[in-house]
Amino acid sequence: MTTREIDIHANLLFAATFSHPSEVLQNPVLSPAEKRCVLAEWASDAFAVRNNPWLRQLPGSPDTIPLKDILGALRRLDDEEDVPPPPIPGGAALRPPRVEPMAEAVGF
Repeated sequence: MTTREIDIHANLLFAATFSHPSEVLQNPVLSPAEKRCVLAEWASDAFAVRNNPWLRQLPGSPDTIPLKDILGALRRLDDEEDVPPPPIPGGAALRPPRVEPMAEAVGF
């Protein structure tokens, strides 16, 4: 496994070091994929609070997190990555040449 590949099992332990989705988004060390993995781990049904499926609680954490906060953080992460690429310079030069009909070219 390379250093940038994500280990799901290690990620569970790492996810427990954060207390809110905003902390995950603001972390300057994590890549977008690693942030997504932490947030997806939190959003999984494995951490749903019994009789309150709209809440999540990580083992060892006294606080619950609303699922809407986690999903909102995932959407913000998606929005950051959905930035369109810059336009290709010289757009006019990339247009195909205009082809005149054969009758105009011959002079009819």
